[in-house]
Amino acid sequence: MPNPTRFELGGEGLPRINLSGAGKRILQLAILALVIILLLASTTSIPTGNVGVLTLFGRVTGETLPEGIHLVNPLKSVEKLSVQTQSVKESANVPSNEGLILALDTSLLFRLNKDKAAEVYQKVGADYAEKIVEPTLRAAIPPSRPSSRPNKMPCG
Repeated sequence: MPNPTRFELGGEGLPRINLSGAGKRILQLAILALVIILLLASTTSIPTGNVGVLTLFGRVTGETLPEGIHLVNPLKSVEKLSVQTQSVKESANVPSNEGLILALDTSLLFRLNKDKAAEVYQKVGADYAEKIVEPTLRAAIPPSRPSSRPNKMPCG
């Protein structure tokens, strides 16, 4: 009685592939090219003054990469955010109670905390300066008020 757990392929097993010298060389080169492509897809570089936020299929993983060259999962993408000091300038014309138009030029220096970069990218996005910093600066400029005096305007 035949053994039901044994599967035979006509007595010879799997057919052998006989590659000639040129065929072996082509196969080796193809495997080497595949390994190089996979390695290059897994390598990322974070420039000086930046931090990399890793995402997997559009979802922030919470991992950040410091400056330098890193090997990452090829399925993950890296969003580079600057942690250098940045400047936002805003100008406003404010009338005084004497009827003068005062030109206020303000400047704000800020930087992204690299420990909070993943959270900021997840909650606000890469354009956090346009969404958070600039509106906050505009709101801090004194509104037009008729009681403003040029010598009593806040400075700082």
